[in-house]
Amino acid sequence: MPNWIVHSKWAKKAGIDKFIADFVNRNIDYGTSWAFKKSENDFSVEEYESTAAKQLNFFHQKDLEEEYDHNSYVKAYYLHHLLDYFKETRINILEMNVVFDQFLKEKIETKTINNEGIKVHFLKEIHQIFDFLRKNKDELYSDLKGVYFTN
Repeated sequence: MPNWIVHSKWAKKAGIDKFIADFVNRNIDYGTSWAFKKSENDFSVEEYESTAAKQLNFFHQKDLEEEYDHNSYVKAYYLHHLLDYFKETRINILEMNVVFDQFLKEKIETKTINNEGIKVHFLKEIHQIFDFLRKNKDELYSDLKGVYFTN
């Protein structure tokens, strides 16, 4: 199953709006350099070291523009990177908790600095994604089989 189908399916199962999931997936996979254009009032994104950190800040700002407080863009961001991590890691992905621990250590930022210079943490959203995948691990492994599992 192609990555974009896996990402879209799991975002939908996690309760993330299809438009938001597709927007996040496209921007992560095909680039978001256009999104980092600064206005004169924006906090400087040049301080960030990685594209992933810039993406997190961008998606957090998108969530702030929404009328509800679900952090759907941020959750889609973490879900996308976590599903990719299952493919990239050399860790036995059947050891889900080990994968999650290494994902936090190696792959992503757990916080960002918003446009006002305030540090915002996302461990709650990350753990919601982890819990969701744990509860659905049999189906997740079935979807990943062949594409992600190695001999």
